[in-house]
Parts: sequence; structure tokens; C-alpha cells
Amino acid sequence: MMNDKRELFEGFHDRFGRAIEQGFYLEASWYIYALIEDRLVSMLRQSGGVGEKGSTTPIKMLGPKIKELKRRAVSDGLLQQNLPDTALSEWSSRRNSLMHAMADGNLSQEEIDKQSYLLATNGKELVKEVSAAAMRLKKHRAKVS
Repeated sequence: MMNDKRELFEGFHDRFGRAIEQGFYLEASWYIYALIEDRLVSMLRQSGGVGEKGSTTPIKMLGPKIKELKRRAVSDGLLQQNLPDTALSEWSSRRNSLMHAMADGNLSQEEIDKQSYLLATNGKELVKEVSAAAMRLKKHRAKVS
């Protein structure tokens, strides 16, 4: 299964890049969201498990994952050094605001296009940052074990 997941997520990388190139920013943002979620799950695993406060039930949604990682970072210096929490929180908040505004009909199509462009292009950089942070954390934890 892990090879299938790796292949799937490599496809997500390719697809979000093509979606950005073609101007499909909302589509790109969905792939970016999935990739960020996956890397945060990796960071959760590396810092004590996928659940909140010792629970084995995986945390759902981006916001609660970020919140739990921030909580853990208080007592985990390596996690604190590697967690781009401000950028993650800002991106997550912008994504949520855009989706809710679209559902409420509060934005013009021009504003939706502008905000989705920013979400996708900022997300592209955030995926790189979060992926590198998760890899550094995993690499360091492997050395310590």
C-alpha cells in the first residue's frame, strides 16, 4: 500500500503543478491541501503519534493537526525548529475563508480568481517547506532511535 500512496502523492505533485500552469488554482489548492495534510501526519507520527494528547485516533482536518503540532512544539525543540506554524496557519485560514466566502456567495468571480491564485501559488511554496520540515524531523528521529 505504501508504494501506491507514494505514487499517488507524486501524481498530486505533478497535477498541482499542471493545474497552476493552466490556471486551475482551486484544483491546485486541493492537491496542495492533501499533500500538506500528509506531511503533517508524518510530523505527528515523528512527534508522538497521530492522535491528540496520546490518543491513537487520527486527527482530522488541517487546523486541528496544526494546533496539536504547535502544542507538542512547546516541549519538543526539534519540532519547534521545523514546524512552519505561522505559514501553515495563515494558509489554512485563507483556504477556509475562501471556501466559506464562495459557499456564501460573498465574493465576485474576479476576487475568487485572485484569492485562489494566491492560495495555490503560496501553497506550492508551503508544500516544499512542510515536506522539507517533515523529512528533517524524520531523519533526525531515525538517528536518535
